[in-house]
Amino acid sequence: MNFLPVLYEFSNVIKGCVPRKAAGQRLWPLARLDDCHSLKGTGFQTGKDSNLKIMRTLLRKTVAVPPCLPMLVLSLGVSQGARCYAQTQTQPNDQPKVAALHEPLPSDTSTTNSTAPANARSAAAPDPEISPAVAKQFAAMQAEIEQLKAELKGRSATERASPSPGGSATSAPAAVPAKPEPAPTTTSAGPAVSAAQAPSESPAAKPAKQPPSEPFAFADWSWMNGSPHNKEAVWDSKFFTPEIRLDTDYVSSFNHPKDDSLGGSTEIFRSNEVQIEQISFGGDFHWQNVRGRILTLGGMFGVTTPRNDASVGRGQWDLRGAYKYFGEAYGGYHFNVNHGLNVDAGIFVSYIGLFSYWNFDNWAYQPSYVSSNTPWFFNGVRIQWFPTDKLKIEPWIINGWQSYARYGNVPGLGGQILYRPNSKLSFVFNNYGMGEDTLGLNGARSRLHTDNSVELKYYDHPEKTLDKMAFSLTGDLGCEYGGGVSCLGNKKSAGQITAYKQVFAGWMLYDRTWFKKDKYAITLGGGVLDNPGRYLTLLQPINGADAVSGSPYFPTFPGSLYKAWDTTASFYYMPKQYISFVWEYGYRHANQPYFTGRGGITPPNGNNGSPADYVCMDGSSTGFGWAPNASNPTDPNGANLGLAQSTCNANSHGGLWTPDLRKDEPSIRMAIMVKF
Repeated sequence: MNFLPVLYEFSNVIKGCVPRKAAGQRLWPLARLDDCHSLKGTGFQTGKDSNLKIMRTLLRKTVAVPPCLPMLVLSLGVSQGARCYAQTQTQPNDQPKVAALHEPLPSDTSTTNSTAPANARSAAAPDPEISPAVAKQFAAMQAEIEQLKAELKGRSATERASPSPGGSATSAPAAVPAKPEPAPTTTSAGPAVSAAQAPSESPAAKPAKQPPSEPFAFADWSWMNGSPHNKEAVWDSKFFTPEIRLDTDYVSSFNHPKDDSLGGSTEIFRSNEVQIEQISFGGDFHWQNVRGRILTLGGMFGVTTPRNDASVGRGQWDLRGAYKYFGEAYGGYHFNVNHGLNVDAGIFVSYIGLFSYWNFDNWAYQPSYVSSNTPWFFNGVRIQWFPTDKLKIEPWIINGWQSYARYGNVPGLGGQILYRPNSKLSFVFNNYGMGEDTLGLNGARSRLHTDNSVELKYYDHPEKTLDKMAFSLTGDLGCEYGGGVSCLGNKKSAGQITAYKQVFAGWMLYDRTWFKKDKYAITLGGGVLDNPGRYLTLLQPINGADAVSGSPYFPTFPGSLYKAWDTTASFYYMPKQYISFVWEYGYRHANQPYFTGRGGITPPNGNNGSPADYVCMDGSSTGFGWAPNASNPTDPNGANLGLAQSTCNANSHGGLWTPDLRKDEPSIRMAIMVKF
């Protein structure tokens, strides 16, 4: 039994010679006995012909070979020995490795580290000293190894095709290399490679077609005026993304009106009181490209915004009652065209004037007139087309200019173009036309308007205390034509003015600086407005007046004048992205008595239900409203002021009451705003 020492030494060689892993290879090359740097203590000679001599030494033991073949196969298949010094560590996810016993032996004239392809090498000639019985046994062993390889290949393919238990359609795929690696080059004519290791057979190796990128997803836009500064949703799901907004303010006018009522604004309404400006909850619904959004409208916004819409005075049904509790409500569909195509119908916010309808999103609490006097919402259909991830084209087909209904015979048409070439610059162009937006003229007067803004982040160093600076600039120009007004100045005929200039021209500029990783911010800004005809000047709620009733104390008529300017300084504290604490000082000025003074804008004994008429000191209505003076159409007192005074002076009414209106309004504003 002298074959045992030889077999023992041979097994030591096999255990000590785990093959080296070539750089860049995912698979271990087939085992070579000469891959070890030392064969000391084995009794075998090292060198280029050592493998052949070892095999010959073993094969000469013809009597002992048959009983030892199973042991030899087992030791080659499962044993793992010490590594050579040039090897890299085996990774935890390495596939099982099978030694290639059937590798052809190199010729005496070849080198052990040859990189010639396996199929280019001639197989070694059979050794004449090997008996036919031993050759038959080796052939059987090779067949068994090929069978094992086939089984491993089938098992690996099955495991790749089967999803992991409990996985969902949105589960992240298993990590795969970004680029499929080429199959390793080996010196074997028949390498033992599993299917899991063959990139050409793996589905993961084929790069999937990349879908178009999301519009404007290439940058963070939370720095922009009119965009919310929270960057993460608190909670989200496949079907619904909730949204909650709360806005509570305290405003103190330095005019100290006795009825605590303010006018001429769409953001500040009461003085010296804590008021809830906005209570909104809802969110976005999305499922299989079907989309919808609902955001309720409670708080002061629920009554102050609808009262500026005069379209509800035409026709029947209480449209204010139907819509006043909804700031946004629409449904639509997303088409996979270019980078996206959305078609929505319902009530959606307008960004004419740059500032958002929702104060949380803005750089200042009270925006300038260009924003405050332009639409906050539209009712109709919008189409949002994103031809690239930097451009949006959005046509509108709407009932009118911030209106629930139509004023005339045709809808309003408009649209927006939004372009953001990089993360620091944004352009938005809004245009509106064709709308017939004057109550009572039945389409005789039409409106045009263009609103254009640019926003630039000109300083951005998040690592510094002063970490960011940006500005926004907005310019608006609009007009009305027909029904006694003109876009191009006064028109005359026979020396008489037949059409008065009726335009809206204004601009506003804001600059914001952030500190301490956007925890603090300071905004400085303001703007100017010129609006002859007053068709976009907000009506004060004198005696409960609204856009339908009008007020004799601030009439809107062709040739009437209104110019104004304002400025603000705002300080924001934002300890978390979902909350803002605001302290703001603002000063507003007009060339006409416009802002609430000390005496207030509420008649004695409260509103009398006749906001269109002059009021007596005892709170009674005179029955006379404002009417144009035929001899002087631009007379702000009109034709009926004298009649109203006579009525109030008679029958002990105490004379004519007038609201206390001032040309200036300084105020401070404080607010806590939350958005989830």
